[in-house]
Amino acid sequence: MRRNDPKEFVDLGLGFVGFFAVAFVIITASCELTGQPALVWAVISLVLVAVFIALLQARRRIQASRLRAEEARAGQDS
Repeated sequence: MRRNDPKEFVDLGLGFVGFFAVAFVIITASCELTGQPALVWAVISLVLVAVFIALLQARRRIQASRLRAEEARAGQDS
């Protein structure tokens, strides 16, 4: 793996955001079940899940571009 690999940064972001997304979803669910106000927790959870999905799409784009580059190199070598 390269030192400044963008995929590594995206993976790090996925882990960080994913952990907090799960934590905030659990907090939101517990607030809803106990009857406490949960709007702020739900909005934060929504934002974190949206960021997580965006990071997943970025990771897929990085992988697809690397695959295309490898195929192009393989096509030139043949």
